[in-house]
Amino acid sequence: MKKQDLMTLLGVVAGIILLLWGMSLGGSKLKIFYDFPSIIITGFGSFCSLLINYPFREVSKLGSIIIESFKELKSSKIDMIERFSSLSKKARREGLLSLEDEVSNIEDDYLKKGLQMVIDGIEPETIREIMELEIGEMEKRHKIGIDMLKSWAAYAPAFGMIGTLIGLIQMLDGLDDSSKIASGMAVALITTFYGAVMANLIFTPMAAKLALRSEKESGLNEMLLEGILAIQSGVNPRIVEEKLICYLSPEERKKYGEVTKLQEGVA
Repeated sequence: MKKQDLMTLLGVVAGIILLLWGMSLGGSKLKIFYDFPSIIITGFGSFCSLLINYPFREVSKLGSIIIESFKELKSSKIDMIERFSSLSKKARREGLLSLEDEVSNIEDDYLKKGLQMVIDGIEPETIREIMELEIGEMEKRHKIGIDMLKSWAAYAPAFGMIGTLIGLIQMLDGLDDSSKIASGMAVALITTFYGAVMANLIFTPMAAKLALRSEKESGLNEMLLEGILAIQSGVNPRIVEEKLICYLSPEERKKYGEVTKLQEGVA
């Protein structure tokens, strides 16, 4: 159901490269932007705040949540309308039980579950209730991951400011030692830099990407539900198709029309 999203990877890599390039344009050595104490304060400090805010079982999923932000939905609404058109024609021609063979070849768990309930003869109201509950629970799971990334994006700059205060305190404590002033100022500035990069290049964009994808997945599942119920009601396949086309954007409708014309021309 998921495929690699190259734009997210490209955005992160390009952002890092442009930052490094910009930092090097001033003639400074890049190593001056590396400070291990600042990494500990900003990175590990903000992560500890996540541990306080969320149960460990949720934080332990953070790695997979970040990986998910580099993936995209594989199934499109256009693909699903074509599939429903085929399924509705078969169900109308051979009966709902004929879909049993089709279910085993479906990769989408949501669609597979809905069609299986249709084959099992479950009432439409019950199917809608169960499948809408599935959508709601999916949105809740996604929201937890999105909120964790948003929280980390908020904590990172905050710990950057904490690092700045630590650096200033160290600098003021060592006014009689020029080396301490330099090291304290480095921590004071670099922690803020690390926090800003973590928040604005990584975690906030990732959270926004996951929120958008969650919205798309919910919309796709709502369309699938309408298609499942339409097949169960035994309506004309053309009506099933027209009903599902309502879920397409103007651009998608145009593309679907082109695909349909091409298929009719081949036939």
